[in-house]
Amino acid sequence: MVQYILTPWRDRQELLLVRQQFYASGNQGTDGPPLWPGGAGDGGANDDRRSRSRRLHQAVARVSMWMQRGNCPHMVESTALLTAAVLGDEEAGGEGDGRAASLAYAARAAYAAAFSRFVTGLLDGLQDKQRKQSMYALAKTIGLPATFVELRHQATHEQLPSLAKLRSAARKALRWIWEYYWRHLGPPAAVPEGSTRQGDTCEAILLRYLNEEQDDRRTGLRELRRAWAQEELLGTLSLLQERLPGNQARLKCMRLSSELTKEESEEDHDHSDSDIAEPEEEGEPGAPAEVASGPELEPDTGCHDAAADKGRQTIVNSRAMHIQSIPMWVGSSNNYAYLVVDDKSKDAFIIDPANPPEVTPILKDAIQSGKINLTAVLADLDTPKLDIIGGKDCEGVTKTPKHGETFKLGDITVKSVHTPCHTQDSICYYMEDSTGRAVFTGDTLFIGGCGRFFEGSAEEMHEALNKRLAALPDDTVVYPGHEYTKANVKFAISVLQSEPVKKLQSFADNNQVTTGKFTIGDEKQHNVFMRVEDPVIQKTTGATDAVGVMAKLREMKNNFK
Repeated sequence: MVQYILTPWRDRQELLLVRQQFYASGNQGTDGPPLWPGGAGDGGANDDRRSRSRRLHQAVARVSMWMQRGNCPHMVESTALLTAAVLGDEEAGGEGDGRAASLAYAARAAYAAAFSRFVTGLLDGLQDKQRKQSMYALAKTIGLPATFVELRHQATHEQLPSLAKLRSAARKALRWIWEYYWRHLGPPAAVPEGSTRQGDTCEAILLRYLNEEQDDRRTGLRELRRAWAQEELLGTLSLLQERLPGNQARLKCMRLSSELTKEESEEDHDHSDSDIAEPEEEGEPGAPAEVASGPELEPDTGCHDAAADKGRQTIVNSRAMHIQSIPMWVGSSNNYAYLVVDDKSKDAFIIDPANPPEVTPILKDAIQSGKINLTAVLADLDTPKLDIIGGKDCEGVTKTPKHGETFKLGDITVKSVHTPCHTQDSICYYMEDSTGRAVFTGDTLFIGGCGRFFEGSAEEMHEALNKRLAALPDDTVVYPGHEYTKANVKFAISVLQSEPVKKLQSFADNNQVTTGKFTIGDEKQHNVFMRVEDPVIQKTTGATDAVGVMAKLREMKNNFK
């Protein structure tokens, strides 16, 4: 029996054209992995932002029309929604300071809505009505990162994530959608038989046409229209207009577009030589203040149990290496940023400033009062922007140190400790001077707990905690990315009722701030994830090998109420 499938597009060629508009690789006549937004290359040195933006707007508008017709695949709609959010974010970047805050909030809302709809619609479509599964379980079956599910939860039920986190997530989502859906549509349709040479691509034919003398072009134009759909011609011309060097070549592309369609004629004749925009300087207006220069731990992508801790802000230890904790999102995700200052030189790093509105005033006050020389700079401060040091997937990163690589902050030696698991690019920073030692553990090690295995395995977390971090000197003070101790010790006491765990519980019950109060040596005693060889814990988990114990502990913690 013949089965008819209704699609909102006229033919497959129209769908492939939209794919090319969303994911133009810049390769000769092909589509490819998404270089936009944020991929290496992104149109090259001759990238025309106006042309790129117009092409993407055309793709979004076409998908919007398909949605009205019905039967539009969820992945196609999600691509359009995420792209629309990015376009809106980019186009709002040049607005004046008076509107900056409201525009940034609107951009966060647009990203959050697009991302939540993408994840929810995708996983709901996989749900078995007879046997409900968690979103994490469904995500695992199709290879959707658990961080996507966690971010969807945060965007839906908590404060909106930071703009930097949402921008990064949108790029990752567009790449994931390419791999999951678009690339499997196959190559563009073969060149139709006719007056053009078989095997020629649309791009090759257009290039020959653009190089022809004026007398030969009328015949060539009729052949182009017979051989190729108008949408394919216009889409390919848009790509050529971006890549071909020189204004004359670009103007030829625009003139040809106006010859091919009357609608395009009215738009393109409005853009003369002045339409060929000069490339904008690197770093768009309104560049993410969420991203700091200096040793940066990736902003939190998780949503864990957290104890409310209002108004906490302390300077820990009066010594040559000053460490100031800066609380963010108190009462929800309970993040920490850290300002590390070398007392002698006043050189400073800001670590993990995930929420600039709570971090920037403290930094500005310290800079203006002459207390610090910030060598790691938030983007919206009136000081030179320096390196952004962090994991390879961190927003705006300019340098990713190798595992074990060291660098200096005044007299402080900083060592990079790679700890892939929560995210694959996770890096902890061990710092040491003549007066003491500290380690900033982000989402890997918490006081009395550890991060979820979003992008890694129990084996990787065991390596991170019990081999790499455990190898640091026992007197190294621990500064995690979150204040989760009350929730962590509540779980720990259900597994191990030892004296160190009870002491931690007592401390957490009587103190709002636990960061900077415990050492690696303490964690080896009261953190159950760093005691995988403890016979009591092995008996509780029913596992005997270290990795098996780690996996079972994490499963138990995930389900702990």
